[in-house]
Amino acid sequence: MSSYQSRINNCSIKKKTPIILALDYDFDNYNNNYLYDKCKEIITIIESRICAIKINFHLLLSLSHTQIGELNIIAHKYDLQSIADIKLNDIGNTNKVTINKLQKLGFDAVIVNPFIGVTEMESIVNYAHSIKFGIISLVYMSHPSSHEGYGLQISTSHNEDPNNEYPNKKLIPMYKLLYNYSRMSEADGIVIGATKIDIIKEISELNELKIYSPGFFTQNGAINDAVEAGTDYFIIGRHILNSSSPLDNLNLILDQVRKGKKFSQE
Repeated sequence: MSSYQSRINNCSIKKKTPIILALDYDFDNYNNNYLYDKCKEIITIIESRICAIKINFHLLLSLSHTQIGELNIIAHKYDLQSIADIKLNDIGNTNKVTINKLQKLGFDAVIVNPFIGVTEMESIVNYAHSIKFGIISLVYMSHPSSHEGYGLQISTSHNEDPNNEYPNKKLIPMYKLLYNYSRMSEADGIVIGATKIDIIKEISELNELKIYSPGFFTQNGAINDAVEAGTDYFIIGRHILNSSSPLDNLNLILDQVRKGKKFSQE
């Protein structure tokens, strides 16, 4: 089996799309079978226009293991990758066990929170890569108050800066430290919200890790801005899920992406 990075890249190239569908249905008043059927339906309708699906707690806490596994089988049938969005953030053994269980459910990658530190990040990435599983690292969320955490200015210390990149202990933003942990551990990509265009541009210019961006439309992130700033994969959920014409909407989005300088050069 090839690496997760190769698999999602190959699918993106083959289908000419960097779109990831976030299956964020929130039908609290409907039973699990209805939710499961809606997920199967939307994947089947738009599979030719996406390269992956993203499943978070909306589904993991609603559907059975069997249903989650079957959704991933359907995704793989269409050559799509499946990403578990749980912001994994725990001790090494728990991280390893979680990755094993996610892979058994058919997932290809997981989003983790690099706040666990560079040592644990290296451990989780090394283990995941040994079983051809992917690690995507959360660097900056998309919600309006995310600056209260990811935008904090922190003073580096020996423990926070093991490679002594900041010997004078200068202040750096939290997101930059989390990015450094992601880069040093060789994660497969990073998440930066589409509402943080300046951050996307700053990090993309380093040309080191693939950038996954959520937060379009319902959170006011703009496709054109993200394309120009350097987003590699566009995570879109409710704008597609709640549309009366999901395929038409997705085609319009793809037109915007494909006209962008970055995507047109690939």
